[in-house]
Amino acid sequence: MAGHSGFCVGARGSTTEYTMANGFENKLKDWRNHVQAGPVGKFFHWWLDELRQALPPAWQQKLQHALRRLTLRLDAESLSVGVDENRSLQALDTFSISQGVALQQQQINDLLVEHELLEAPRFLLLDQEAVLRKEIMLPAAAESNLSQVLAFEMDRQTPFRAQDVYFDWKILERGGDSGQIRLEIFVVPRSEVDKTLHSLQLRKLSPAGIDIVGGGKTMGLNLLPPEKRVRMVNSKARMNFALAGVAVILLALVMTQSLYLRAHQVSELEDAIAEVRDEARRVQRIKEQIGDSSEAATFLTVRRDASPLAIELLADITRILPDDTYLDRLVIGKTSVQLQGKSQNAQQLIERVNESELLDEASFRGSTRLDARSGLEIFEVNAVITGVSGS
Repeated sequence: MAGHSGFCVGARGSTTEYTMANGFENKLKDWRNHVQAGPVGKFFHWWLDELRQALPPAWQQKLQHALRRLTLRLDAESLSVGVDENRSLQALDTFSISQGVALQQQQINDLLVEHELLEAPRFLLLDQEAVLRKEIMLPAAAESNLSQVLAFEMDRQTPFRAQDVYFDWKILERGGDSGQIRLEIFVVPRSEVDKTLHSLQLRKLSPAGIDIVGGGKTMGLNLLPPEKRVRMVNSKARMNFALAGVAVILLALVMTQSLYLRAHQVSELEDAIAEVRDEARRVQRIKEQIGDSSEAATFLTVRRDASPLAIELLADITRILPDDTYLDRLVIGKTSVQLQGKSQNAQQLIERVNESELLDEASFRGSTRLDARSGLEIFEVNAVITGVSGS
């Protein structure tokens, strides 16, 4: 499709026929996307990935090898054949369109036999530059019938009608602040693609889908409607899936047995804990009684030791205050003291208090003011208790 960069419109049937033909498979896709994005889908995706990692490396390689897709890219001069394995592309060969169809068909068949790709699903690849892409927002309720909703919205969101295009979508976000779903739609005119499909049909290479190439990788889409998809029966893939299914069942049995054994061990531990629970409670009560007695004794000791601190604070405050200063109120707390009184020079008190071995961080509480009767400055000083002298 690299050689077809323009957009043309070609009518193919009515909207009603299009909707009926795609209804069942699109509903199935809507349901599958909804489940995969939910908690159940995320759990099974994680679980299946863990099971796949548990398989022997040789089995993993065979399983991945069986899921390969044959890729076809057609332009005005050549047909390129390649392999898509886990979204990574590998080119196999390129054939000139000018060759005879019968000869070219035989050459391609030999190539597929050589690389064991006869039963691989065939996908036509389009460059992302040839596809119209657009992000849109839809109500969450539309997800249950997303294909039909997009068909009705096509002429409003794009320059085309639904019956004139092939399209697919990818859900980018569910919920969010608006409670809507954010998705990106991929649209290509049918008239352009049908020319390529006809050329592939002449070479007996009718595809099972149409995907888009971006950044050297496929996007995992399928723009081709269900009624146009050619089903390929891959016997090797079926065998690999059967082996993988057996491995999943065996691993599930092992996991079930492991859970049963763990539950049995937990039950035994709970019984053992129950036997010593009463004894632990008795020990706890004894510890609490000892703690209460110790707390009572400590309280008496603290009260006895606190008395000298108050006396030493009172003596120290008396020592540091100058003769022209007297106190109206002294409050001794657990960690601080408050001094309220009058002085001829209240500013010197901060320095005098900070010189104490028991007090620090002295500061005025509010501003000093002059007493009209005595002519002295009224002050209120707070200080933090730092320790006891001689301790």
